Amino acid sequence: MKRKIFLTLALCLVVALAGCGKNTGKTSSNKEDISIIDNEEGVTFTDSLGRELTVTKAERVVTLLGSFCDEWMAAGGSVVGTASDTFTSYDFDFDENVANTGSNLKPDVETIINLEPDLVIASSKLDGQVEIKETLENAGITVAYFNVDNFEDYSKTMEIFTKITGRSDLYTQNVTEVKETIDEAKNQVDGRKPKVLLIRAAASSVKVKTSTGTVAGEILKDLDTVNIADSNSSLEDLSMEAIILEDPDYIFVTVQGSDVDAALENVNELLISNPAWSTLTAVKNNNYYVLDKMLYNAKPNARWGEAYQGLADIIYPND
Repeated sequence: MKRKIFLTLALCLVVALAGCGKNTGKTSSNKEDISIIDNEEGVTFTDSLGRELTVTKAERVVTLLGSFCDEWMAAGGSVVGTASDTFTSYDFDFDENVANTGSNLKPDVETIINLEPDLVIASSKLDGQVEIKETLENAGITVAYFNVDNFEDYSKTMEIFTKITGRSDLYTQNVTEVKETIDEAKNQVDGRKPKVLLIRAAASSVKVKTSTGTVAGEILKDLDTVNIADSNSSLEDLSMEAIILEDPDYIFVTVQGSDVDAALENVNELLISNPAWSTLTAVKNNNYYVLDKMLYNAKPNARWGEAYQGLADIIYPND
């Protein structure tokens, strides 16, 4: 882990109420500000909204994103409710009493409150989840916000989760050992700095993505590639002229949403059907790849090492 979640003794006094959190009024969303300390009152940390919280009890937990449910359970936790994408995208053997709390874009607040959770784990990137913060807190529920774009974010969140669950062994298994695989993948980098085009396709849209803010983009950046969208704003409009000008060595597509066929058909209509597509270096060298949705669009969590290794083997294959 490049940067560890640092301990701090400068945290304010916390209120020792089961399941309750303390809001310091800070609004910073700087993920580097996330800190953690385990004390006799519980686990105190700063979430991705910059709020200082203390979790003293986490027996009844609700997660508002499938990837957060996956991560929380990998940390040794359990849930009484979770978002609908958990049920459709992950293969958990849930008890029939685990409730569906609705879409990750628009959580069902009534269902969440009726579950009487000690802790709600939410995403600071989704407006629909941030908007319900005050309602949940007024109901006496601790809601903690996180944002995971890369392995560093994941490792910080996992340290908080495993502190809460008391399972440091699972931090070792799902973070420390995973980082060893990531380091092996990064050792394959050979200094070429190949150019890449990253596309995210859905049934309703096709967008070019930069090197920040997505799993695939962050991994490609860490593997020393050059994302051509970082320096060319024309690519945001899917300009074939701009793509030809930049002429990427590799083209990667991630798929968002449940209708994979419709998403890929959009790519075909907007880009691949263009006669100029076949002139691109990446296409001529068969370096066009549709990536595994669960590894590169959803958060890979304990599979971060596999995600790194997959791209490293494509770009820097071992001879």
